Amino acid sequence: MADLVKDPRPFLGDVARAFRIALRRLYRTRNIILHGGATQGVALEASLRTAAPLVGAGLDRIVHAAYAEDLDPLGLAARAEVALQLVNGETGLSVVDLLEPV
Repeated sequence: MADLVKDPRPFLGDVARAFRIALRRLYRTRNIILHGGATQGVALEASLRTAAPLVGAGLDRIVHAAYAEDLDPLGLAARAEVALQLVNGETGLSVVDLLEPV
């Protein structure tokens, strides 16, 4: 956490990469199950263990943004992407500000 607060850009980039990897792994596992019929693959448990909490948290955030801020998922994603680009830059957006709606 100290590294995140000290220099958030590289740390948040690593988090975003890990998130993308987990979701790609889940999607590949989904393809193996749907198109290959293999439900006992070794990757299934690992991909679900990694991606399921992330997907659940993402869906919670999407629903919260829809009800609390009347913000659609695409708008939420755009706002998050812009915030990740602006954090710790000349705008003065800190890593703590990422937790609050704009």
